[in-house]
Parts: sequence; structure tokens; C-alpha cells
Amino acid sequence: MKIASATIVLLTSLVGLTAAWDIEVAYSDNTRLKFHGHTNSHCTKFKKTDADITSVYFKGSTFADTWELFADDKCKHLVAKGKHGLSSVPVRKYGSYKVF
Repeated sequence: MKIASATIVLLTSLVGLTAAWDIEVAYSDNTRLKFHGHTNSHCTKFKKTDADITSVYFKGSTFADTWELFADDKCKHLVAKGKHGLSSVPVRKYGSYKVF
């Protein structure tokens, strides 16, 4: 019984490690903001909108491997989309993002 319990704990820990995604947004004023999650982010408004975004670094997860940046804060006007790694984006202000 102890082996079964240890196996469950180990598998749960491994799923937790692979289930988190991270995204780092670089701004023209040298600010970098990081966001993370475990599942799809849905439409999320950027709180910082006073500087242009210049690039995005993304580390996906088991459940999310794509990001999108939108001109508006309701995720209607898609401007940039990417996958894993560092991506340059059109330098401009963005209103929202999604990770899925």
C-alpha cells in the first residue's frame, strides 16, 4: 500500500511540474512583466498599457502551448500569435492576451 501511495504522490508532483505555463512580456520602457497559469487563461486584460510591448517569451505547458496578443482589451483584434521561446511582436500597445 505504501508503494501505491508513493507512486500517486510522485505522479501528482510530475503533473504539477509540466502543467504550468509562463509568459514574460517586454516593454519599450525596459519593464518586464511575468504571468503564469496552469490551464487556458481566457481573455486577460493587461494592467500596464502606458508603454509599447516589444517581445514575448513563452514557456508552454502540457495544457497550453500558444499565446495571442490583442489590440483591444476584449480579445477581439488579434495582432500577434506565437508558440514556445522568444518572439518579437509588432511594437505597439496591447490591451489583452490569451494563452491556450
